[in-house]
Amino acid sequence: MHKTIALVTDDFPVYHSIIEEARSRQLNLLVLNPKERIPPHVGVIITTDRESEGIDFSHDRILIADNRPQATLDKALSILFGEDFKQIIIGIDPGKYPGIAVVGNNKTISVHHVSVGDVCPLIKRIMKEFGNKTIIVRIGHGARLIRSQLINGILDLGLAVEMVDETGTTPVFGKGVHGQVISDIIAAINIALIPGKIVGKQFIEPSNGEVRVIQETSREYSNGRSTIPRLLARKVAKGELTLDEAMERHRND
Repeated sequence: MHKTIALVTDDFPVYHSIIEEARSRQLNLLVLNPKERIPPHVGVIITTDRESEGIDFSHDRILIADNRPQATLDKALSILFGEDFKQIIIGIDPGKYPGIAVVGNNKTISVHHVSVGDVCPLIKRIMKEFGNKTIIVRIGHGARLIRSQLINGILDLGLAVEMVDETGTTPVFGKGVHGQVISDIIAAINIALIPGKIVGKQFIEPSNGEVRVIQETSREYSNGRSTIPRLLARKVAKGELTLDEAMERHRND
């Protein structure tokens, strides 16, 4: 049986914050009260400082929750899997809201679904939590402009990037199963498991059609009030400006 994380607390705010973060990652935790016996398949315990004193468990595998549930779960996963692998892989399904999966020894450690602008900050946090591991990033070959921007940003973090043929990585859902977030996350997990080709810096030259799409998006964002000019749209496409920055410049012109 695989080791698991147990949340051992009667403190409702701590329970609520950790459970909400775990659900956002589709991560199942074992929930116990401090008086219950700790099952043998538990590898890490999350609890409060006050309650930790009464828990009979290895001290170096008891983690005190703070007001940062993301960091707490990252640390718990690092402890849980830290002895099992020397390398982790971050899989990215590129798109407006990329799916991201962190994988080690073919085990999914955590999953995320964030905006494009939050991808590199998230990867920096993962690098900090897994500082003693070799990290490889694998990204799908779709969404050309977004993919290229992400590759350049990740290379600036000092990580190796592999581009993966993502054909077939997006699942076909059966009846009653749906959801873009789930689809993007599963695709990211699949991408993480496929070796790709190492890539370097990307030189982005957007097509006229891609520029038009960004202009149309700016018009939608402004509820039809204005459309950014081609020059600003091209800068957005090349990753030199965010859409918000371009729209702000256009308003100030």
